[in-house]
Amino acid sequence: MSLLRTGAINQGRHTGLQQLEAMAAATHAFLGPNKAYKFIQDEASAEAALVCSCYRLLEQLELSDSVGQLLYETTRAHQEALRSGTSTLVFLAGVWSRVALECLHKGISIPHIIAGMSKGLDLCVEACMRNAVTVEEVVCKGTLLKQPNSGDCMKAEDGLPTELSLTTGGQESTQNTIRTINGVFNLDSIKKTLPTKHRIKLKHSRHFNSSSNEAEGTQSAETLCQKSSKTFNVDQLAEAVSHGCEASMSLVVEASRIQSRHGKHEDQSQVLDVDRLVTCPLPGLSEEHSCVLHGYVLLLCVEQASLVKHLKERTLKIGLINGDLSETYRHVGFNRSKNITYVSDCSTLTGVSREEEWIDGALGKLLKLSIDVLLVTGVVTAQLKDHCLNHNILVIERVKANILKDFSTTTGAIPISYVTQLSERCVGAGVCVNVLREYRGEGKTENILLNVVASGTSLVTAVVASSVHAKLQSLVDQFWSCAYRLHHALKDGKLLPGGGAAELLCIHQLYKCIDMSQSTIASQGEAARATAPYETTILQLMADSWMDYISTLKVNAGQVVAKAQAWTCIAQHLKDFESRSSLKTEMLETLLKKYFYTKALRGERESEGDSMVEREREMVGVYDNVTVKLEAWRRALDLVFLILQTDMEIIVGINEQESQHRDVMFL
Repeated sequence: MSLLRTGAINQGRHTGLQQLEAMAAATHAFLGPNKAYKFIQDEASAEAALVCSCYRLLEQLELSDSVGQLLYETTRAHQEALRSGTSTLVFLAGVWSRVALECLHKGISIPHIIAGMSKGLDLCVEACMRNAVTVEEVVCKGTLLKQPNSGDCMKAEDGLPTELSLTTGGQESTQNTIRTINGVFNLDSIKKTLPTKHRIKLKHSRHFNSSSNEAEGTQSAETLCQKSSKTFNVDQLAEAVSHGCEASMSLVVEASRIQSRHGKHEDQSQVLDVDRLVTCPLPGLSEEHSCVLHGYVLLLCVEQASLVKHLKERTLKIGLINGDLSETYRHVGFNRSKNITYVSDCSTLTGVSREEEWIDGALGKLLKLSIDVLLVTGVVTAQLKDHCLNHNILVIERVKANILKDFSTTTGAIPISYVTQLSERCVGAGVCVNVLREYRGEGKTENILLNVVASGTSLVTAVVASSVHAKLQSLVDQFWSCAYRLHHALKDGKLLPGGGAAELLCIHQLYKCIDMSQSTIASQGEAARATAPYETTILQLMADSWMDYISTLKVNAGQVVAKAQAWTCIAQHLKDFESRSSLKTEMLETLLKKYFYTKALRGERESEGDSMVEREREMVGVYDNVTVKLEAWRRALDLVFLILQTDMEIIVGINEQESQHRDVMFL
């Protein structure tokens, strides 16, 4: 299927940017927490695939054009590196290609477009980094909100949280927030934020009638935050970055707990070790059977069940092979000797082939060293696998490199490239195997769920089950996305306001820069216009692209019915903030962020039927990873710049008689 059929291409404009915009438009349903599934059907074979992410969508499409290949390669590189944020990347690549097209239509040169859009992105990144919050603040905020009556501190006056509405005479708070304990304002923090002449002494309140209560309240809040930061309640952080995937995130949190029980993590960034996480897709069972287990869990055919039962309740020896287990395998750095001619093979004279001779030697090595379990990263020759099965040797192939590394660390085994390199010092010990479940899968084939575990290992496997086989890959991707969001949050130590709040800050920053540029041009005239040509036009178009992003996000999340309603809502928010121009810039941006949490996210959706759990989740807030979001922005803009500066395309494999290629110059 080709995505270019969904949009008309105007030959008078930049074709590559139009193709990028058309392809990105087909992925808008993947933006936000409520992702829509899409069926991709092959017209030739009639086979279909169910996808729920931009990466999987582009992976299933036949992208014959260069723009599609560039988009796919960019998305794949981002997915393999960060495992999250591909929807943002593709969406912004589409809307920013529209910005570049509009600039070209207005006669703006390519160098000016690149300079203006680069400056716009730099302004957005600067605003986001200035408003990033630490992970400890998120955990502390979630812990405070879980306390009784803590929701009272978020009651709004005039659409603003109470904690942000305490300003006197245009004097802004030196703290971004005023701490509350059980819904009661901390008097010390209020005293610090107000000038001396405006400080009020409260005498007739049981909460403020003694300094001991103040000290006790301050100490309890600080103790609570220090305690949550010290023990690091990963549940609060996981809830903040779950993005609506509660089931998958609960598996990630459980995996973190298992790793904490079986490993020592002195650094909080190692609360979750993604290198020691494995997934095991389990088709045929419902999603309620998904679970997290300690050790390496995998599916094996029923023929190996008797072998596993023979190895059960024994301490086994293990060997590790990094590569294929076959006679023809050579490692990547292997170079054959030159100027050597093979006249004949002596083994053929005895009636024994070279492969059979190699199999006998490999099996002899395994039996001599009494190896019970053999882990191989590649594939294993079928004949050797059958021989190993007959001699009670469990061979597991297609094992990932991180699993091999973990078993090497915990058992003392040394990974080798060839079975002939096996020796006593390469063999590890301390492995146990166990059958977790026997069940009949698809096609009436019986399988066993096997658990391979070594003492001291912190390897954890997430068993992802689904009765819909086509949905299984999406659930696995969802689990990894949640795991890496939590991993990046712990690694970065900071988070950005999510749910469109960071993008709203970008719009505010761009509008502020536009106002400054217009005032400079008005005061200095043509000289200022010559130094920054077309800058305001480009920044305005980028602000509109952020508006498109937030409106699409709100529509997909079900907060508004149409984009027009979302644009009106966002414009009203910005107008409300601009009306409070007496506040300084830092306070205005903080106000924007908090206001977006408590009012814009809920909007008109809040009603009496909303559950307390849903309201509490909104109060805790939604957060995005700093590295993932900013890297997605930069990759999207780099892709647009690459296509924008490409004014020639080399087409190969066409028919010279085709009319559509008559004007093409052949090299």
